[in-house]
Amino acid sequence: MAQRPSSLRLGLVAYPGLGGSGIVATELAERLARMGHRVYLFATERPFRLPQESPVAFVPVDLPYYPVFPGPLYTLSLAGTLEREAKRLGLDLVHTHYAIPHAAAAYLALGEGFPLVHTLHGTDVSLLGLDPAFHGPTRRALLAARATTAVSWALAKEAEKAFGVKPVVIHNAVDPERFYPRPERKRLYAEEGEWLLLHASNFRPIKRVPDLVRAFAKVRRRARARLLLLGKGPEEAEARRVAEELGVAPWVTFHPPTRHPEEVLGAADLFLLASEEESFGQAALEALASGVPVVATAVGGVPELVTPEVGRLVELGDLEGLAEAVLELLQSPHLPEMRRRARAYAIERFHPEAITGRYLEVYEKALT
Repeated sequence: MAQRPSSLRLGLVAYPGLGGSGIVATELAERLARMGHRVYLFATERPFRLPQESPVAFVPVDLPYYPVFPGPLYTLSLAGTLEREAKRLGLDLVHTHYAIPHAAAAYLALGEGFPLVHTLHGTDVSLLGLDPAFHGPTRRALLAARATTAVSWALAKEAEKAFGVKPVVIHNAVDPERFYPRPERKRLYAEEGEWLLLHASNFRPIKRVPDLVRAFAKVRRRARARLLLLGKGPEEAEARRVAEELGVAPWVTFHPPTRHPEEVLGAADLFLLASEEESFGQAALEALASGVPVVATAVGGVPELVTPEVGRLVELGDLEGLAEAVLELLQSPHLPEMRRRARAYAIERFHPEAITGRYLEVYEKALT
C-alpha cells in the first residue's frame, strides 16, 4: 500500500444546514484541516457548524437566476464551481456528502479520471435515490467514483440494492471534548424536580416531531417532565398545535438552532428520537457522548448506535411503547450508571480520531 500523503488538498461538498450530512461533512473538514491538510468546503452558504475561526476555506457556490429557467440550477452551478476551482486550487481529491445532486455534479465537472469519493447519508438512497428523476445519473456517478462510503451497515445494504455499489461503512464521529455532561445547565431549561427530555433535528416530517409531543403527553401524566425541542423546520407549527391540543404546551419548550448544541444536550436526562427513517442518528450520538441515554425508534442504522446498555429502542409508531421506555429509564435506579456507560461507549466506538483515520484510508486508496 502506498504511503499516506502527509498533506492533501481536499475539496468537500455539503449542504450547509442543520441536517446530519452537513454536520458530518463540516466537522470532518475541520478535523482534516487541523491535521494539516488544506481543505476547501463547497456549499451555497457558510455551513451552520463551521466556526468563524476555522482553518477550513469556505468556497461559495453561487446560484444565478435567469428568468428563462424555472428556478436556480444548483447542479450545474456546483459543477461549474468544482470544475473551475479544482484546477485553480490544485485539488488532489473531491469528497461529496449526500449524493443528490452532489455526486452527479462532481462527475459532470471532473469526470472519471479525477479522484472522487462520495458519502451516502440516508434519504439520498432510501427516498430521493429511488426517484426515477434522479436514480440514473446518481447511479452512474457512484459507479464511476474511486470510492463510496455509507454511514451505517443498514444504509450500505440499501445502497447496494438501489445502485449496485458496495460502500465502505464509516460511522459518524463525535468529539468528546465538545460533547460532555453539563448537569449544571439543566436549571436553565427545567424547573427544580423536573426531568428534562430533549429532541434535536431539522423538524422534517420524517423526524415525526408531533409524535414526540404525543408520547410526551403520556409521560407527563405520570412524571414531572419537560420536553425541549431543539431546532426548526416545517413540522414546528404542527408540534405546537399538538402540544396545545393535548394540554402540555406549558411543558414543551421550542429552542431555536444554536451553533453550540453541546450546551443544551449535556443538560438533558434523556434524548428522544421518533424518526420513521434514520440512516444513523448524529444528534443521538452527540447525546450519548454528553452522557444522555437515548430512546429511539428501531429504524435504519439506529440499532447500530443505540444498544440496551445505553438506551432503549421501540417500534416505529409505538407511542405507548416510547412513553413506557422513557418512564422505565427515568424511574430506574441504574440511570446514573447508564449515563456513564453512554459517554464511555460513544468515546470508545465513535472517537473522531479513529473515524477520521478511516476516511484517510479511503482517500489513500482513491489516490493510488
